[in-house]
Amino acid sequence: MSSGPNQHYLPRFLQKPFGILPKRKEIWVFARDAQPESKRIKKVGSGDSFYSEPTSDGSRTLDDDITDIETPVSRMLGDIRSAPLDTQVSSTKAAEIVNHLVPRTAHVRVSMARGLRMMARGMETMLSDAERVQTLIGLNEDEPNEVFRRNLADNLDEIEGIENLGLPRSLIERVAFFLAKEKFPTLVADFLPMFRTVLNGWFDTSDTFVRDGHNKALGKISSSTPLLKLYEKLNWTVIAAPTEGAILPDCVALAVDRAGQAVPAMFADWDELAAIILPVAPNKLLVGMSPHGEATQLPDFNEEAARSSHDFFLAPVNNEYFESLHKKLGERSMQLIDEGVSGAMEHYLAMVPKPRDQDVPLFPQDVVGQSDEPWQYELSLLGCGDNDDVQELTSAIQGVVRSLAQAIPLHRLDGITVASDYRAAVVSLDRGYEGASAPETAPEEIGQGIAKTISIHRDGRWKERIIIDARVAFALLANESDTVEWGLYILVRQLAEVAITEMIERHLPGVWMQPIVDPLQGFLYTNLHPAIFGYLGSHFSAGFGNQPSHTEIKRELFISALREMKSAGLAARLEYRYHGDVDRLLAIVMPRVSYALQFGSDLLGHCAASEVDPFDSGGELAQALDDAGLQHWFRIFRDHLERLHIRLGHWDSFDEFLALNIHVERLMWQLGMLPWFGPEGLRVEIPLGTDMAALLSVKGNS
Repeated sequence: MSSGPNQHYLPRFLQKPFGILPKRKEIWVFARDAQPESKRIKKVGSGDSFYSEPTSDGSRTLDDDITDIETPVSRMLGDIRSAPLDTQVSSTKAAEIVNHLVPRTAHVRVSMARGLRMMARGMETMLSDAERVQTLIGLNEDEPNEVFRRNLADNLDEIEGIENLGLPRSLIERVAFFLAKEKFPTLVADFLPMFRTVLNGWFDTSDTFVRDGHNKALGKISSSTPLLKLYEKLNWTVIAAPTEGAILPDCVALAVDRAGQAVPAMFADWDELAAIILPVAPNKLLVGMSPHGEATQLPDFNEEAARSSHDFFLAPVNNEYFESLHKKLGERSMQLIDEGVSGAMEHYLAMVPKPRDQDVPLFPQDVVGQSDEPWQYELSLLGCGDNDDVQELTSAIQGVVRSLAQAIPLHRLDGITVASDYRAAVVSLDRGYEGASAPETAPEEIGQGIAKTISIHRDGRWKERIIIDARVAFALLANESDTVEWGLYILVRQLAEVAITEMIERHLPGVWMQPIVDPLQGFLYTNLHPAIFGYLGSHFSAGFGNQPSHTEIKRELFISALREMKSAGLAARLEYRYHGDVDRLLAIVMPRVSYALQFGSDLLGHCAASEVDPFDSGGELAQALDDAGLQHWFRIFRDHLERLHIRLGHWDSFDEFLALNIHVERLMWQLGMLPWFGPEGLRVEIPLGTDMAALLSVKGNS
């Protein structure tokens, strides 16, 4: 090959022995999507400025360097062609020939381009899916994982003075992790359009990118590369080609593994390599065998060479045999690229888990079936008098329980208390075990409690007691259907919690109501527990009563809880600066955090089952979340609760419940409180800086 604009990637000295007799100036080209055609070798296996553009000052180019190397390689290959069959060939010379010819082809360049385009398309698919992007950066789980920690580690180390905060690294990681999750939708919305622009621009310039990368690698073609050393370790011999005559593939040479499978030599797996095969003439093959390779392992060279070619193969004649090979062109070559890229991206392109099958019964029949067995519960009416209405109410409640017991497991129902003084009934309930805290009702600033399901211990077993306000219970006897539906909904909602307790105990036996070993997790879960039952209970009972009305009521309760949590929490924190009693502070803050979570989950569970948007058209909920600094958190809370619901009855451990504790932490962080567990026990860090402005303002006015 002489230097010039028409640059051969399959050099003419390699092609010529495969040319059409007698002059061998032309050769048969069997190309993709084309009929076999005889062409001048001068124009075959070449491209305009394939390696380099001409220089105006005459300086050397890559094409010049390759041309210089060709002379000795051509001579060595000529000597091998003239050698008798079964001649042993110098491994140094054979390695130099193969190392020069294999990597310089268009086959390599086309394979690179196809692989990169597949990867780019895969990236486009992957990065268009927010859930997969979260996986890539370690935000797909509910707590910091190893991927996120690796991404965060360097950034944390670069922050000066972070060690002076006195906070454990694990707490800093949790705060950073959750805030990153909250900011993720905004980041994705900003990033993806930019990424698509970059990706489209890359597609427009990908051919240039691949060409430049290929040429840069070829610039080291004369170096003592690791691949050259591997070729030198093979035992090289000249053997007979197939009787029909060997073809010249556009990949030049094949690699054969121990199982006898052939691939283009550039795709060789050196741990499994048995042989390298290079056709040097229609009647001769140069074969390099690895120490564990055997000649009997070699496949049909022509068939595998046609399958491993990408765009074409060359032959000295055109006949029925070569036309049969033509039909197999590229089968293996493209398959290898596709398999390689697909395998590399398989993890990232994995399907997103399917949601829970809504046709599957919420409570399995084996759990529900126990309600067919004899069971008893107590029905108490406190302060309700003794008249016909009381008897009618008793019958109505018993009818609801009896009917519902056919669909959900209610054996853990200890009893139902209907009380004219609801608050007193809740506070005075005997829970049946030592250390039980007195049940509480919602603060008046949020709303008036009307019903509650409370765990108690009776006869050596954990059961559930429902306490319901008499006004709600007597709604079952009202003349207006809306009022009856409202009363029915409240009762069903509490009975659903009884059934959920049974589900938890059935699938996670021995853990329900047991002390949580980790003090921090136990502290957090106490405030989370009502939210979990709020979501699952509302999800089940959403079909009862007036759904739009329930949505509105639940939304209003949640909005009130958010406002109360912020106002009371911030005021209590400022007072703490003067009295310094953390327990006194937490006594005010934690019930309000718990109710915000409970009412939020109650709204979300109801809306998920009803398939309605929890946000109102007037934007009041959105504004309340924004005022509380929790607008992004609400989405994460919803998704986390729904995943727990999807796993209903298939939970692996109670850790799936404890994982939701981070939402208690999140609301505490918003109030400037950082809970953690250290050598001195459970601590709540309350950075002074959060109240510095208010404290200075008070001092300035004094």
